[in-house]
Amino acid sequence: MTIIGSRGSWYRRSAALAAVGLALLVGGCALDRGGATGAEDGERNPADDPAAEDTGAVQQGLAESTCGHSICDPGAAVSATCDSCVASICSVDSFCCTTAWDSICVGEVTSVCGRGPIAVTSSTVVSSIKLRVQTGGDDVRGGSQAYGSFQLNDGTSVPVPHASLYGGAGVPGNSVTTAVIGFPARPLGSFTGFALEWDGAPRNIFDSYDNWDANEIQFLLEPAGRCPRFLGAAVFPGRMTGSRTLFSAPVHFP
Repeated sequence: MTIIGSRGSWYRRSAALAAVGLALLVGGCALDRGGATGAEDGERNPADDPAAEDTGAVQQGLAESTCGHSICDPGAAVSATCDSCVASICSVDSFCCTTAWDSICVGEVTSVCGRGPIAVTSSTVVSSIKLRVQTGGDDVRGGSQAYGSFQLNDGTSVPVPHASLYGGAGVPGNSVTTAVIGFPARPLGSFTGFALEWDGAPRNIFDSYDNWDANEIQFLLEPAGRCPRFLGAAVFPGRMTGSRTLFSAPVHFP
């Protein structure tokens, strides 16, 4: 077996390939370093790692539609022709297109293509933050509403009014969706908290109150053509019901 110089030992490659095979056997292409609910992976702060993986239940992101999975995440080997960045990577590291798209390939999205997560500090000014919301077994019925807002270090909150995360659309159980909260530009260091407000009140006389398993919310920046930059730690709202309509948690970005 020929090993490319930048790849390290045969053992390292074999371990990476075995991990990808295990992920495929359990029904997914992305590897989850910390697990669905674990607190490892740097206290769930992927923003510290340019090659951080997506811990969502489904893949989303750069080149997913053309390559079969996001090139920001480890997974199966991809075609060298599926994306211009992939072509550049596979010209110097053919393993990524013949055997597996492992964590080294993910890192090369940054080192070879310059399309990795953007660098941020507490002084970085943003005007929107994307939320990646993982729903558990209890779905969201059409018409039910989830509202999100951020608290700031001056005691105010954004946005006003709260941003609807789903716009009243139904959301399947065991799925990952995204929403964007926009606001007047401000530095990341000014955010101190996140609040979720749930409204599952019946929309017709035949409905009962709609409960929702809001398992996990991650915060990220994802400029076009770049891998996501995760911000801070995920929050875990849990089950939202008629008697539990509010959830809040401190946040610290980046």
